[in-house]
Amino acid sequence: MTKHLEAAGTMRWLLLLAVAAAGQAAPVIDDVALERGFAAGLARSGVAGLHGGPATRALAAAEGKTVGLPAVKATGAADYEAVCRAVVVIGSVYFCRDCNQSHMGAVSSGWIAGAEGEVVTNHHVLDDKTAGELGVMTFDGTVYAVLDVLAADREGDAAILRIDPAGAALSALPLSDGVKTGDNIRVIGHPDGRFYTLTEGIVSRVFTEAASDEDGTRTWLTVTADYGGGSSGAPVLNEVGEVVGMVSSTAALLADAAEGTEPGAADVQMVFRDCASAETIRGLMKRPE
Repeated sequence: MTKHLEAAGTMRWLLLLAVAAAGQAAPVIDDVALERGFAAGLARSGVAGLHGGPATRALAAAEGKTVGLPAVKATGAADYEAVCRAVVVIGSVYFCRDCNQSHMGAVSSGWIAGAEGEVVTNHHVLDDKTAGELGVMTFDGTVYAVLDVLAADREGDAAILRIDPAGAALSALPLSDGVKTGDNIRVIGHPDGRFYTLTEGIVSRVFTEAASDEDGTRTWLTVTADYGGGSSGAPVLNEVGEVVGMVSSTAALLADAAEGTEPGAADVQMVFRDCASAETIRGLMKRPE
Protein backbone atom coordinates (compact mmCIF):
# COMPACT_ATOMS: atom_id res chain seq x y z
CA MET A 1 0.00 0.00 0.00
CA THR A 2 1.33 3.43 -0.88
CA LYS A 3 2.43 5.39 2.17
CA HIS A 4 0.83 8.82 2.52
CA LEU A 5 3.12 11.47 3.92
CA GLU A 6 2.74 14.98 5.27
CA ALA A 7 2.93 17.89 2.85
CA ALA A 8 6.35 18.97 1.68
CA GLY A 9 5.43 22.53 0.63
CA THR A 10 7.79 23.64 -2.08
CA MET A 11 10.45 21.09 -1.18
CA ARG A 12 11.99 19.40 -4.24
CA TRP A 13 13.16 15.88 -3.70
CA LEU A 14 16.88 15.24 -4.00
CA LEU A 15 18.40 12.14 -5.47
CA LEU A 16 21.25 11.59 -3.01
CA LEU A 17 24.60 10.34 -4.25
CA ALA A 18 26.73 8.12 -2.05
CA VAL A 19 30.39 7.46 -2.75
CA ALA A 20 30.92 3.75 -3.24
CA ALA A 21 33.96 1.95 -1.92
CA ALA A 22 35.43 1.94 -5.43
CA GLY A 23 35.26 5.70 -5.50
CA GLN A 24 32.39 5.95 -7.98
CA ALA A 25 29.13 7.74 -7.23
CA ALA A 26 26.23 5.33 -6.77
CA PRO A 27 22.62 6.53 -6.64
CA VAL A 28 20.88 6.12 -3.31
CA ILE A 29 17.09 6.30 -3.55
CA ASP A 30 15.17 8.33 -0.95
CA ASP A 31 11.61 6.94 -1.10
CA VAL A 32 10.23 9.48 1.36
CA ALA A 33 11.61 12.46 -0.54
CA LEU A 34 10.42 11.04 -3.85
CA GLU A 35 6.87 10.59 -2.62
CA ARG A 36 6.77 13.98 -0.95
CA GLY A 37 8.19 15.66 -4.01
CA PHE A 38 5.73 14.19 -6.49
CA ALA A 39 2.63 16.18 -5.52
CA ALA A 40 4.62 19.38 -5.00
CA GLY A 41 6.42 18.90 -8.32
CA LEU A 42 3.20 18.35 -10.23
CA ALA A 43 1.74 21.52 -8.72
CA ARG A 44 4.89 23.47 -9.64
CA SER A 45 4.64 22.30 -13.26
CA GLY A 46 1.77 24.77 -13.67
CA VAL A 47 0.06 22.45 -16.16
CA ALA A 48 -3.20 20.64 -15.47
CA GLY A 49 -2.83 16.95 -16.23
CA LEU A 50 -5.43 14.39 -17.21
CA HIS A 51 -7.32 12.73 -14.41
CA GLY A 52 -9.98 10.08 -13.94
CA GLY A 53 -12.73 10.32 -16.54
CA PRO A 54 -10.82 12.44 -19.09
CA ALA A 55 -7.90 10.01 -18.93
CA THR A 56 -10.09 6.99 -19.56
CA ARG A 57 -11.84 8.77 -22.43
CA ALA A 58 -8.47 9.68 -23.97
CA LEU A 59 -7.40 6.06 -23.54
CA ALA A 60 -10.49 4.80 -25.35
CA ALA A 61 -10.01 7.34 -28.16
CA ALA A 62 -6.40 6.17 -28.61
CA GLU A 63 -7.35 2.50 -29.06
CA GLY A 64 -5.90 1.18 -32.30
CA LYS A 65 -3.90 4.32 -33.03
CA THR A 66 -0.13 4.37 -33.57
CA VAL A 67 2.58 6.94 -32.88
CA GLY A 68 5.37 7.85 -35.27
CA LEU A 69 8.59 7.34 -33.33
CA PRO A 70 12.12 7.09 -34.68
CA ALA A 71 14.02 4.01 -33.53
CA VAL A 72 16.13 4.64 -30.43
CA LYS A 73 19.75 3.72 -31.05
CA ALA A 74 21.00 0.98 -28.75
CA THR A 75 24.11 2.11 -26.89
CA GLY A 76 24.79 -1.05 -24.90
CA ALA A 77 24.56 1.03 -21.71
CA ALA A 78 22.83 -1.43 -19.39
CA ASP A 79 24.14 -0.19 -16.06
CA TYR A 80 21.57 0.65 -13.41
CA GLU A 81 21.85 4.42 -13.44
CA ALA A 82 21.89 4.70 -17.24
CA VAL A 83 18.66 2.70 -17.48
CA CYS A 84 17.02 4.55 -14.59
CA ARG A 85 17.30 7.82 -16.49
CA ALA A 86 14.69 6.45 -18.88
CA VAL A 87 12.45 4.77 -16.27
CA VAL A 88 9.70 6.95 -14.81
CA VAL A 89 7.28 7.01 -11.92
CA ILE A 90 3.66 7.39 -12.98
CA GLY A 91 1.33 8.51 -10.22
CA SER A 92 -1.72 10.45 -9.26
CA VAL A 93 -2.42 12.98 -6.52
CA TYR A 94 -5.38 13.42 -4.24
CA PHE A 95 -6.41 16.17 -1.85
CA CYS A 96 -6.55 15.23 1.82
CA ARG A 97 -9.30 17.10 3.67
CA ASP A 98 -7.77 16.22 7.04
CA CYS A 99 -4.58 18.21 6.43
CA ASN A 100 -5.65 20.35 3.45
CA GLN A 101 -2.71 19.12 1.43
CA SER A 102 -2.21 17.05 -1.72
CA HIS A 103 -0.55 13.65 -1.47
CA MET A 104 0.70 11.04 -3.87
CA GLY A 105 -1.88 8.34 -4.50
CA ALA A 106 -1.48 5.34 -6.78
CA VAL A 107 2.03 4.53 -8.04
CA SER A 108 2.93 2.75 -11.27
CA SER A 109 5.91 2.51 -13.58
CA GLY A 110 6.71 3.42 -17.16
CA TRP A 111 9.59 4.21 -19.50
CA ILE A 112 10.48 6.86 -22.03
CA ALA A 113 10.26 5.77 -25.66
CA GLY A 114 10.78 9.11 -27.44
CA ALA A 115 12.62 12.38 -26.89
CA GLU A 116 9.43 14.41 -27.42
CA GLY A 117 7.82 13.05 -24.25
CA GLU A 118 6.32 9.72 -25.34
CA VAL A 119 6.06 7.38 -22.35
CA VAL A 120 5.05 3.71 -22.47
CA THR A 121 3.07 2.05 -19.69
CA ASN A 122 0.25 -0.45 -19.23
CA HIS A 123 -3.24 0.17 -20.53
CA HIS A 124 -4.64 -0.70 -17.09
CA VAL A 125 -2.51 1.99 -15.41
CA LEU A 126 -4.55 4.69 -17.16
CA ASP A 127 -7.91 2.90 -17.03
CA ASP A 128 -9.16 4.32 -13.71
CA LYS A 129 -12.08 6.74 -13.70
CA THR A 130 -11.47 7.59 -10.04
CA ALA A 131 -7.82 8.63 -10.44
CA GLY A 132 -6.67 12.08 -9.41
CA GLU A 133 -4.45 14.27 -11.56
CA LEU A 134 -1.83 12.14 -13.33
CA GLY A 135 1.85 12.95 -13.50
CA VAL A 136 5.16 11.45 -14.60
CA MET A 137 8.37 11.86 -12.61
CA THR A 138 11.77 11.27 -14.16
CA PHE A 139 14.87 10.01 -12.36
CA ASP A 140 16.16 13.54 -11.75
CA GLY A 141 13.00 14.44 -9.82
CA THR A 142 11.27 16.52 -12.49
CA VAL A 143 7.49 16.03 -12.55
CA TYR A 144 5.41 16.48 -15.71
CA ALA A 145 1.65 16.48 -16.20
CA VAL A 146 0.16 13.71 -18.34
CA LEU A 147 -1.32 15.61 -21.30
CA ASP A 148 -2.75 12.97 -23.59
CA VAL A 149 -2.86 9.31 -24.57
CA LEU A 150 -1.45 8.79 -28.06
CA ALA A 151 -1.91 5.06 -28.67
CA ALA A 152 -3.47 2.15 -26.83
CA ASP A 153 -3.87 -1.62 -27.03
CA ARG A 154 -6.31 -2.91 -24.43
CA GLU A 155 -5.81 -6.56 -25.41
CA GLY A 156 -2.03 -6.23 -25.15
CA ASP A 157 -2.16 -4.07 -21.98
CA ALA A 158 0.00 -1.34 -23.49
CA ALA A 159 -0.38 2.40 -24.04
CA ILE A 160 1.70 5.44 -24.94
CA LEU A 161 1.02 8.70 -23.13
CA ARG A 162 2.44 12.16 -23.72
CA ILE A 163 4.17 14.67 -21.49
CA ASP A 164 5.73 17.98 -22.50
CA PRO A 165 9.47 17.90 -21.69
CA ALA A 166 9.62 21.67 -22.26
CA GLY A 167 13.02 21.45 -23.90
CA ALA A 168 14.54 19.03 -21.38
CA ALA A 169 16.71 16.28 -22.85
CA LEU A 170 15.02 12.95 -22.15
CA SER A 171 16.75 9.58 -22.20
CA ALA A 172 14.82 6.88 -24.08
CA LEU A 173 15.11 3.10 -24.11
CA PRO A 174 15.55 1.10 -27.33
CA LEU A 175 13.28 -1.83 -28.23
CA SER A 176 14.83 -5.24 -28.74
CA ASP A 177 14.41 -7.09 -32.03
CA GLY A 178 13.65 -10.35 -30.26
CA VAL A 179 13.80 -12.49 -27.16
CA LYS A 180 13.79 -16.21 -26.45
CA THR A 181 13.17 -18.51 -23.53
CA GLY A 182 16.18 -18.68 -21.24
CA ASP A 183 17.43 -15.14 -21.94
CA ASN A 184 18.63 -13.19 -18.90
CA ILE A 185 16.48 -10.17 -18.07
CA ARG A 186 16.23 -7.33 -15.54
CA VAL A 187 13.26 -5.31 -14.31
CA ILE A 188 13.41 -1.81 -12.84
CA GLY A 189 10.17 -0.56 -11.31
CA HIS A 190 8.51 0.80 -8.19
CA PRO A 191 6.89 -2.08 -6.24
CA ASP A 192 4.96 -0.81 -3.21
CA GLY A 193 6.55 2.62 -3.59
CA ARG A 194 10.07 1.19 -3.28
CA PHE A 195 11.27 3.32 -6.14
CA TYR A 196 13.74 2.08 -8.74
CA THR A 197 13.93 -1.48 -7.48
CA LEU A 198 16.10 -3.77 -9.63
CA THR A 199 15.37 -7.50 -9.91
CA GLU A 200 16.85 -10.14 -12.19
CA GLY A 201 15.73 -13.41 -13.70
CA ILE A 202 15.18 -15.16 -17.01
CA VAL A 203 12.46 -15.42 -19.62
CA SER A 204 10.77 -18.67 -18.64
CA ARG A 205 8.23 -18.75 -21.46
CA VAL A 206 7.22 -16.94 -24.65
CA PHE A 207 3.63 -17.62 -25.60
CA THR A 208 0.63 -16.32 -27.50
CA GLU A 209 -2.83 -15.70 -26.14
CA ALA A 210 -6.06 -15.19 -28.02
CA ALA A 211 -7.50 -11.69 -28.01
CA SER A 212 -10.95 -10.69 -29.22
CA ASP A 213 -11.91 -12.05 -32.64
CA GLU A 214 -10.97 -8.94 -34.55
CA ASP A 215 -7.65 -8.51 -32.76
CA GLY A 216 -6.24 -12.02 -33.25
CA THR A 217 -3.52 -12.90 -30.74
CA ARG A 218 -0.89 -11.18 -28.60
CA THR A 219 2.57 -12.44 -27.74
CA TRP A 220 3.47 -12.48 -24.04
CA LEU A 221 6.49 -13.28 -21.88
CA THR A 222 6.60 -15.03 -18.54
CA VAL A 223 9.64 -14.03 -16.45
CA THR A 224 11.14 -15.12 -13.14
CA ALA A 225 12.26 -11.65 -11.98
CA ASP A 226 10.26 -10.48 -8.96
CA TYR A 227 7.85 -7.56 -9.14
CA GLY A 228 4.68 -6.45 -7.41
CA GLY A 229 2.03 -3.73 -7.20
CA GLY A 230 3.57 -0.47 -8.40
CA SER A 231 5.69 -2.26 -11.02
CA SER A 232 2.98 -2.14 -13.68
CA GLY A 233 4.51 -0.62 -16.81
CA ALA A 234 8.12 -1.31 -15.77
CA PRO A 235 10.48 -2.22 -18.62
CA VAL A 236 11.85 -5.74 -18.90
CA LEU A 237 15.40 -5.39 -20.22
CA ASN A 238 17.96 -7.64 -21.81
CA GLU A 239 21.66 -7.63 -20.99
CA VAL A 240 22.41 -4.66 -23.26
CA GLY A 241 19.61 -2.43 -21.94
CA GLU A 242 17.03 -3.02 -24.67
CA VAL A 243 13.34 -3.43 -23.82
CA VAL A 244 12.13 -6.97 -24.49
CA GLY A 245 8.82 -6.55 -22.67
CA MET A 246 6.85 -4.70 -20.01
CA VAL A 247 5.49 -5.82 -16.63
CA SER A 248 1.76 -6.51 -16.80
CA SER A 249 0.34 -8.98 -14.26
CA THR A 250 0.85 -11.89 -11.91
CA ALA A 251 -1.18 -15.05 -11.41
CA ALA A 252 -0.79 -17.52 -8.55
CA LEU A 253 -1.11 -21.26 -9.09
CA LEU A 254 -2.87 -22.64 -6.03
CA ALA A 255 -3.07 -26.15 -4.66
CA ASP A 256 -6.53 -27.54 -4.04
CA ALA A 257 -7.66 -26.31 -0.64
CA ALA A 258 -9.34 -28.62 1.82
CA GLU A 259 -13.05 -28.97 1.26
CA GLY A 260 -14.98 -26.05 2.71
CA THR A 261 -11.91 -23.80 3.09
CA GLU A 262 -10.53 -20.92 1.06
CA PRO A 263 -7.00 -21.19 -0.40
CA GLY A 264 -4.34 -19.48 1.71
CA ALA A 265 -0.73 -18.42 1.37
CA ALA A 266 0.44 -21.95 2.10
CA ASP A 267 -1.48 -23.16 -0.97
CA VAL A 268 0.54 -21.02 -3.43
CA GLN A 269 2.60 -23.39 -5.55
CA MET A 270 4.12 -20.86 -7.95
CA VAL A 271 3.53 -17.38 -9.38
CA PHE A 272 3.42 -16.61 -13.09
CA ARG A 273 4.75 -13.14 -13.92
CA ASP A 274 3.39 -12.20 -17.33
CA CYS A 275 4.69 -9.30 -19.39
CA ALA A 276 3.60 -7.56 -22.57
CA SER A 277 6.06 -8.28 -25.38
CA ALA A 278 8.20 -5.90 -27.41
CA GLU A 279 6.14 -7.08 -30.38
CA THR A 280 2.97 -5.69 -28.78
CA ILE A 281 4.68 -2.42 -27.87
CA ARG A 282 6.11 -2.07 -31.37
CA GLY A 283 2.57 -2.44 -32.70
CA LEU A 284 1.80 0.96 -31.16
CA MET A 285 4.66 2.60 -33.04
CA LYS A 286 5.11 3.39 -36.68
CA ARG A 287 8.54 4.26 -37.98
CA PRO A 288 9.07 7.36 -40.15
CA GLU A 289 9.88 6.59 -43.79
